[in-house]
Amino acid sequence: MNAATASVQLTGTHSIAMPDSLVAPFLERGERRAVVVASFEGKEVRFHAALQKRKGIYWIMFSKKHQKVLGLFPNDVFEICLEQDTSEFGAPMPPELEEVLRQDPEAEALFKGLTPGACRSVIYAVSRYKSSQRRIELAFTICERMKAGIRSSRELVMGPKNE
Repeated sequence: MNAATASVQLTGTHSIAMPDSLVAPFLERGERRAVVVASFEGKEVRFHAALQKRKGIYWIMFSKKHQKVLGLFPNDVFEICLEQDTSEFGAPMPPELEEVLRQDPEAEALFKGLTPGACRSVIYAVSRYKSSQRRIELAFTICERMKAGIRSSRELVMGPKNE
């Protein structure tokens, strides 16, 4: 698939209205997630995003963190490109979580039984840590919580209220 590029601006503080020319190929294939490549003044950021519809317009969330990486201000025009998301869960799997799940078939089966959104929540929670050791520790903790019967993504990541 050839990726098209378009010039865009921030629609709100954390979102971008997507041009139909970029979104149409994804919708035709029934895809609601994409890899976004945004660039501005020689800087580039890549991330996974959901194509969300509101008031007849598709848009994506664009975090302050990504805006800062690009050095964007609210009225800046920048380039955006959508690429097909070929990841299994709609987000890149941290190697530490992947390895912990590979070594624990029961936890892996439970993980794959979660909703796609819950899987992404777990992936994002593990990914946010810079330390590989901390990512491994959280992956083990989440696996234990799944085996204890917890299915809520919030409780998997943060622990049950009584923990």
